[in-house]
Amino acid sequence: MPPATRRDRRRIETIAEIKATALRHLIADGVDAVSLRAIARDLGMASGSAYNYFETREALLAAVAVDLRADLARGLADARATAADAHGELLAHGTAYREWALTHPNEFRLIFSAAAQHADATGDYDLCLGLVGLAATARPAEGGHSYDWSDMNMEFTAIARERFPDLQPTTLALALRIWGRMHGLVTLEIDGVLRPQISNPAMLYHEELEALSASLGLTT
Repeated sequence: MPPATRRDRRRIETIAEIKATALRHLIADGVDAVSLRAIARDLGMASGSAYNYFETREALLAAVAVDLRADLARGLADARATAADAHGELLAHGTAYREWALTHPNEFRLIFSAAAQHADATGDYDLCLGLVGLAATARPAEGGHSYDWSDMNMEFTAIARERFPDLQPTTLALALRIWGRMHGLVTLEIDGVLRPQISNPAMLYHEELEALSASLGLTT
């Protein structure tokens, strides 16, 4: 592959500057504050110049979301790596998930918003794949729906089965259910719904993680 030209390098640098500026606007004022024209103004560009790098505002938000998903996924993987067993991994993953959301509320909202769904979904899969390994070691109570591969997203299934060759569809569904239980309380908390109802959301969330671990047969 030939080396990048000066023009190519400048384009890469400008894209990075646009995304960094968009992230600052997002952190300060939320998704609605992100505007290509405002970003161009901040960077001293002509008002329409940013559209040479991102055709739409949605494309820019999706690109920012890709980076944020990767950051969250790395943090969750690092948290799981500190645990000594599956029970600890579940608690570490769940705790890191909540802490990232509380520290980055507007970024968390973007990741799971409709605006971010224009991007490649691989980042979403990375967020769930860390839980697939835990689901594979779980011993949940018998019963429930019997899933097959036709119930699952084909792209997600291919990635998950490559990572876990012995994976069963019911296990993949279980990983999604685990994710859902963590995500629900976290979303209620960052949206300000949970706090008026209880003085210690952290304790409530930890209790939910412990109950989840017990229901999966992960507790020692």
